[in-house]
Amino acid sequence: MPDRLSVRQWLEQFRTGAFDSRDTAVQREAGWWNWHCREDALAGRLKRIAPVIMGIESPLILDRCAVWFTNERTENKLLYDSARFERLDGSINDLLFMIDFNDPRQPDKWMLYTKRFGFNAPECGCCHVRDMTAYIDKMTQELEKGIMPPFLTEKAAAVEYILHRPVLYPSRSLRREGEHSYSFLDRDDGCRKTVHVADSLKGIPPEAQSGWREINGLYVCCPEDAGSPTPVHAPQLPKPSAKKRGIAHG
Repeated sequence: MPDRLSVRQWLEQFRTGAFDSRDTAVQREAGWWNWHCREDALAGRLKRIAPVIMGIESPLILDRCAVWFTNERTENKLLYDSARFERLDGSINDLLFMIDFNDPRQPDKWMLYTKRFGFNAPECGCCHVRDMTAYIDKMTQELEKGIMPPFLTEKAAAVEYILHRPVLYPSRSLRREGEHSYSFLDRDDGCRKTVHVADSLKGIPPEAQSGWREINGLYVCCPEDAGSPTPVHAPQLPKPSAKKRGIAHG
């Protein structure tokens, strides 16, 4: 991989046209690490994903992070691109966050995966690049100030819930679905199901309070699971296999 530039240095070169050439060596210098598309398509793909980088304003990202790119292929051989951000002073592949663009499996054009939320499910999805860059700048402020957003605590309670479900194939990842709601893919029946998390049952109608479980001081409920028994111990999960120079997610 070429010497890493800071994001600010990368932007300076991109804006001067340094990465316009379709030459593969130039695109490697631009930060492409792996791809499944044609080599002469990399320059065009770089221009389509670049707006999300150009909208970042945080000095933490601009001066202390590097960016590199992959072109991924789904199980159906459909292609999408990913921009990966890692700390300049960290080890290679010590990612802070990554942004997937036009993943055909996802509902939104821009999908954000972060180290703090876990790379196996998106923390945020947006249809417009301005919304994504605004979210990244807000996230960066939280990281700089050591602020833990409430949804991380909610997610931990929701993960505890799905690990204890009485199923044959336990689910491993949650996706955010707005405020206080998450979803997971039930591997037993193939359906996506919703998990709601509340800090109190106040305001919840009495007829809707059945099925809630208290976990780590929060209340968790999956409407589709209401009335199902819950085992005392969570099943042991196999460790996910590592992928070369990348992080699996889905």
